Amino acid sequence: MSQEPSHLEFTPPDERGGGGSLLLALFVHALLLMALTWGIQWRTDPQDEALDAELWSNIPEPIALKSDPPAPPKTEPDPRVKSPPLKKEAPPAAKVLDQPNQISQAALKKAADAEIAIEKRRKKEAAEQLALEKQAEKQRKAEELAAEKQRKAELLREEAARRKEEAALRKEEEIKRKQEEIRLRKEEEARRKEEEAKRKADEARRKEEEIRLRKEEEARRKEEEAKRKEEEIRLRKEEEARRKEEELRLLREEEARRKAEEARRKEEELRLLREEEARRKEEEARRKQEEARRLEQEAKEAEEQRQQQIKRLKSLGASATGPVDPIKESQGSGKPSDSYLGRLRARVKPNITFSDSQLQSIRGNPAAEVEVIVSPSGQIIGMKLTQSSGNTAWDQAVLKAIEKTSTLPRDENGKIPPKIPFVFRPRD
Repeated sequence: MSQEPSHLEFTPPDERGGGGSLLLALFVHALLLMALTWGIQWRTDPQDEALDAELWSNIPEPIALKSDPPAPPKTEPDPRVKSPPLKKEAPPAAKVLDQPNQISQAALKKAADAEIAIEKRRKKEAAEQLALEKQAEKQRKAEELAAEKQRKAELLREEAARRKEEAALRKEEEIKRKQEEIRLRKEEEARRKEEEAKRKADEARRKEEEIRLRKEEEARRKEEEAKRKEEEIRLRKEEEARRKEEELRLLREEEARRKAEEARRKEEELRLLREEEARRKEEEARRKQEEARRLEQEAKEAEEQRQQQIKRLKSLGASATGPVDPIKESQGSGKPSDSYLGRLRARVKPNITFSDSQLQSIRGNPAAEVEVIVSPSGQIIGMKLTQSSGNTAWDQAVLKAIEKTSTLPRDENGKIPPKIPFVFRPRD
């Protein structure tokens, strides 16, 4: 608990909501002050009492005259009722005889003087007693007031200490609460920064991983392409080396025979290659002969159709319009429809053979344009590269695919244009 200045030791701290208690304390003090004032006033009121004195003596009583009225009966005063002070009056002189009257007057005077002296002494003693009682009462009230003040001061000190302690506790709790809030905010901020840093690190790792995977994939494709080209040579060399090692280790004595067999094997392979080449050439020649015969037959059929058409037109009197070429009419001179060109591209595109490594070597998406010459039956009889893509491999792949297709379907109107343009791009 913090130390307070000495002059503020008994000062109660300000608190909210203390107006009601302050009003209640003032009201209680007012009631106490009114009770004390009433008690003092009650003690200071004069208390005059009526005193009666009876004197007895041997003096003969005077003889009352017949004309005197009878004396009233004497009543005892009620000590509980305060009566006003009675004025002492001399008793009326009785009508007596001369000498006895003088004697009784002297005795009465002495008795009255004695009564007055006794009354004065009694009043003096009563006044002194009253003064002593007032002094004692005043001292008692002063002591009670001092004790009350001391008690109130003690209560105020205790209340001030309690409030001071409560204020210190509240202050300490407030400090702890603020420190806890600051700690929680710092922890939350640190956690948020840590999560943000973790998220950024994860994002960076993810991007690095994607880049790494792309590079690895690219390198893998290149390596696979290179390995594919070298695999046959490597395998052949490994097989040859393994075979040689095995033969050298196990059959060193049969070296000559192995060489003879190797020579015969090579000769056999050469023979088979020659026979395969001759057979391929023979088949190519036969195919060309058949194609020539088929074209000749189609030309004859077309000529016959043309002659028949001419005869039919002549018979109908349509010679004024000029001769009609049935071949051109059957092939159609109009531009092919877009759907027809799409079907033709779909017919040729599956025959294009182009590897991924070759595709990676091409920059952009260049187009190879080819003009195909088609017979009326849809047979491809010629082609010409009208616009090169700039990549010889792609141009050759397109030409080979068209050649491999060999036959094209008819358009929706049943006709086939004599020349059909094709455009192919490697990344379409």
